[in-house]
Amino acid sequence: MRYRPEIDGLRAVAVVPVILFHAGFEAFGGGFVGVDIFFVISGYLITSILIKEMEAERFSLVDFYDRRARRILPALFLVSLVSAVFAWLLLLKHDFNDFFRSLVAVATFSSNIYFWLESDYFSTAAELKPMLHTWSLAVEEQYYILFPLILMAMWRYGRFVLLTLLATIFLLSFGYAQMIVDDRPMEAFFLLPTRAWEILVGAFCAFYLHSGRPTGSAMARQLFSGLGLGLIVMAVLAYSPDTPSPSIYMLAPTMGAAFVILFATEGTFARRLLSASPMVGIGLVSYSAYLWHQPIFSFVRHNSLEEPGAAVMILLSACAVFLAWLTWKFVETPFRRKSVSRRHIFIGSASGSALILAAGLAVHFNGAVNYGNGRFNLLDQEITLLDYESNNKALQKASWSVLREYADELEYVADRNDSNNDRKWFLPDDGRFNVLLVGNSHSKDLFNIMFLNPETSNHIRIGRYNAQIGELGPDHPFFESYSYKHADVVMVATRFDDRRGDVSNLQPLAERVLRDEKSIVLVKNIFEFPTLLGGKWTLFDMAVHQAIEAGIQDGDYISRMANEYYYEAFTAGDVDSRVIAANEEIQRLEGVDPRIIVLDRMDYICSRVERTCYSGSNQLEKYFPDYGHHTIAGATFFSSRVDEVDWLRPVLDLAQQIKS
Repeated sequence: MRYRPEIDGLRAVAVVPVILFHAGFEAFGGGFVGVDIFFVISGYLITSILIKEMEAERFSLVDFYDRRARRILPALFLVSLVSAVFAWLLLLKHDFNDFFRSLVAVATFSSNIYFWLESDYFSTAAELKPMLHTWSLAVEEQYYILFPLILMAMWRYGRFVLLTLLATIFLLSFGYAQMIVDDRPMEAFFLLPTRAWEILVGAFCAFYLHSGRPTGSAMARQLFSGLGLGLIVMAVLAYSPDTPSPSIYMLAPTMGAAFVILFATEGTFARRLLSASPMVGIGLVSYSAYLWHQPIFSFVRHNSLEEPGAAVMILLSACAVFLAWLTWKFVETPFRRKSVSRRHIFIGSASGSALILAAGLAVHFNGAVNYGNGRFNLLDQEITLLDYESNNKALQKASWSVLREYADELEYVADRNDSNNDRKWFLPDDGRFNVLLVGNSHSKDLFNIMFLNPETSNHIRIGRYNAQIGELGPDHPFFESYSYKHADVVMVATRFDDRRGDVSNLQPLAERVLRDEKSIVLVKNIFEFPTLLGGKWTLFDMAVHQAIEAGIQDGDYISRMANEYYYEAFTAGDVDSRVIAANEEIQRLEGVDPRIIVLDRMDYICSRVERTCYSGSNQLEKYFPDYGHHTIAGATFFSSRVDEVDWLRPVLDLAQQIKS
């Protein structure tokens, strides 16, 4: 295959935005589309080689996987090994165990599945996962297990039949991505069925160019290659993490890459630009740069309370490129040469994968073992002061225990055990007022508060139906459920997100509940407190770290300092527009129908009279493990606070009216 320097330049156009996006530069909010461009390039290059070999009747699966192993594995093994060392040096127990679990996925090329189940790619917390970026390698390798087999099976039937099949797969993949990207965005983002179409864009380019058909006049090539670059730049600068991906929006960067591949020929501006030495140089090391940048950024972030500054991230980006050059020169290039035999490549590949897999499984199945890890991370050390717990993930998980333990005691209405929505929350002869909490994890927090409040529990029996509010259309099974039919009041408590229709559906939902002769309570969206590094640290954690650094260990002093931080954030007026929109709609509905009861959770969380927000105890038990969910300690404390401010009075009065 003839070498095309502009393709290496296109690789540079792909990798630089990805690195700058992960570095946190807002101007490159669409930099994640670099991965989409890589998929197109990969599809073009590998399909071009496969077509040539199939036509010459010398295609071999062994040769194919030999090339893939030489290309992918040596650098991947090196970065994984170095990352494992730094994980031992810098990561505490829960992050250390998570890292080694991710190595199992790396070794089995299932990272995309692992991170689909574990994270939100666009949250800052995801940026703390050193191997997150390997998801795209997994997608490619899964694709290249199937694609050569399809070519081998269908080549004999001619190009028309083959291309018809590939076009069908393309349409199915693209259509499926568009269908689920709003409701199941992480599934769409990470998995092969919704990504295959992007690689196939490159494959179609390969088929077209190999056919020998003309690519248009000089003017047309100039125009379309320039348009291709323009589409890529537009996507990088105009898109944001809120842009659905992969979806119809991703046609811009993928078709942009395709236009460059098809039309950036000799004499075009695009080719001259992409063939420039700096662009080609970055393109040559782009794979290793992609591998190195995420672990570097992640480990530095693990050593910081706040996002590192722009100067630090630029320096780290340059460091990633330098390490990439060393890796390309001393690892990638030597292993691609035939001087390293195929036998050694396969033995080395199997051995390296087995070693990574064994290490990951060993830590996974022996998670309680003390490996001595994290001792060189002075910030992220295990703090044993009073009852302080640094592991917010563990606190989040524990916050479900009250609900789940109680739910386990209840009978099922249905004959299946797949959802607490089927629990028999209400009993006809109970005599108490039935309040059904509806919503996502925030309804769990209110369940905990009400369940742990003796007065409330004496008068009210509480149930919970887990659902996103936007899903509760007129035909939703919620309205036919046992819990809904036996509820006296439906209490909506959730984190509203109108991208799934939560706010838009509030009025229809309220009207339906009232029409069914039930009362409805709408709980405003909680004020979302700032977190540090996407939820790794809360404001309370910041106060604890600052106090320890200053030599202060007085729990009462630290908790007051943290409370002040929360109050300052609450009164600063920096509220997410999504929260504002939800609360304004709830307030509007209260004015539309006096039967709608509205509650504001900030009435029990904060006190303007005392000029404080309650964030933790003087024993340093945190009340928030993130931006606003409650820990068990928080729910216990707030169960008393709701009595102090008479927060549940409208609901209790309603109970008395109905039962009297």
